[in-house]
Amino acid sequence: MSRPSLLTRLGELASQRYLLSLGAQALVSGFHFGLNYLLLQRMSLFDYGVFAFAFFTLAQFASAVNNALISTPLTVYTPTLEDEQERSDKEAMFSLLNIFLFLFLICLGLGYLWYSGLASNLVLSVTLFVAIYAARQYSRSLGYARLRPLVTATGDACYVFSGLFFTALLVWQFEDLKVEWALLALSAANATAMIVERLRLDRRWWRSYQISQLVQYKEIWLQSRWALIGALTTLFLAQAHSLIITWSKGPTAFAPLAAGFVLFGPVRVALITWQNMVKPELAVALSHNRNDAVASQIKRTLTMMGVAVIMLGIGLMVLWPFVNEVMYAEKYSDQPMQLIVLMWAAITFFAAIYNAPAAALQALKDFRVLAMSSVYGAIISAVMVSVLLYFTAPEYTLLGIMAAEAFMAVYLLSIVFSRLKTT
Repeated sequence: MSRPSLLTRLGELASQRYLLSLGAQALVSGFHFGLNYLLLQRMSLFDYGVFAFAFFTLAQFASAVNNALISTPLTVYTPTLEDEQERSDKEAMFSLLNIFLFLFLICLGLGYLWYSGLASNLVLSVTLFVAIYAARQYSRSLGYARLRPLVTATGDACYVFSGLFFTALLVWQFEDLKVEWALLALSAANATAMIVERLRLDRRWWRSYQISQLVQYKEIWLQSRWALIGALTTLFLAQAHSLIITWSKGPTAFAPLAAGFVLFGPVRVALITWQNMVKPELAVALSHNRNDAVASQIKRTLTMMGVAVIMLGIGLMVLWPFVNEVMYAEKYSDQPMQLIVLMWAAITFFAAIYNAPAAALQALKDFRVLAMSSVYGAIISAVMVSVLLYFTAPEYTLLGIMAAEAFMAVYLLSIVFSRLKTT
């Protein structure tokens, strides 16, 4: 495919892409919100704390590793390749890496089971969920990398409908939901969506692999190692409170903070989805020296995202009596949930602001800058969360997350516009 035809195709797909992504993301976000609401009401504080730690922390860390080493290089390296055979070889290499990461996560979970001596059904369900959740990031990103957003949207729809089916079975069979069954239901839903996406993209269950294909990854590794550092430290920046509180105080102490995050979880997922969707197009635009167009898109996007989060926060505060009664009054009446939700709104605002410049820096393959900025942010987050937890109640640790996210927003905005002017 020639470059002009590729640009033409990008333009033709623009409106369709946003419409499909918005619809699919609305389904996923609505399902996650409804699921968390159900679990808040039907699970014990300990079980929901474990679920939130697996869903919001462990799965996100595993997904971050996948995105850094596999999915992000896939979406910024392959869309600009004009030779179909070269592109197919690159995709085969990333697919093989995805299989290795899945097997590594399974082995890691089994090793922890042997070491910890915890209940096997709990550890196994967490392990399976985390491994499948991370593995599916590849098939989702492959749809975006091939400029076929309909495939990813279809996979998201299959995930939602199969997730609804499996969750309905659990509600029908059990009055008190256990965390193990909820995680297995989500594992099955993700596996179903992954199979649908891969079959739509390749029309086959399996492809042949050769270990020698991994030799091609050597050059990419020079950049993706920085992406890995950046992805893990960025996630630690946003999840330091969950790790530190769960480790020091237990899942029950973490549960109220996770419950407050439920209202903004769909926004975070939408930000990640937008970033994965737009990276291939930014990479193509930058390869044609369309830096001004990229800068304009970043400005429009961060304005739109920032205003949307502000309106959401205002709406939640205006409707707080109703929101509190529906979501938190039954099990979290002794917790300062309004304060927790307000702090999550501020954190989400700063995360939305730096989402677009982060995507542009990835498209520029400037992973080292991203990595170092997130290292600084992670240090701010870890120090402030630890100090605040020592001197105050767990909910005030969110101030540490807020400070780190604000730093990232200011730092990345200044960096990306400087890069676009000089690159």
